[in-house]
Amino acid sequence: MLDTKVPEIRTGFFANDVKKIHLVKGETIVLTTDYSFKGSKAKLACSYPELATSVTPGQTILAADGSLVLTVVDCDVAGGEVICRIMNNAAIGERKNMN
Repeated sequence: MLDTKVPEIRTGFFANDVKKIHLVKGETIVLTTDYSFKGSKAKLACSYPELATSVTPGQTILAADGSLVLTVVDCDVAGGEVICRIMNNAAIGERKNMN
């Protein structure tokens, strides 16, 4: 068996030199495909340009090795954004993996 490495999908950087954000279960967060966007607990950048066309409401997105669980609520394909509900309390840093 061969393990081939593909580019990882990652969250982006945070605004105001913040190194970690704390996300609260039940709140919503927007994922944007504008990777130059500097994120906060309300909106995070994602390195995958096709995110809004690749997920549908009800699907799960995991970040930071599964320590953050998001459920897709809505997709704004034209705006390149995905609205998600946070399913657990979590603190994450910049550039965390997503799947």
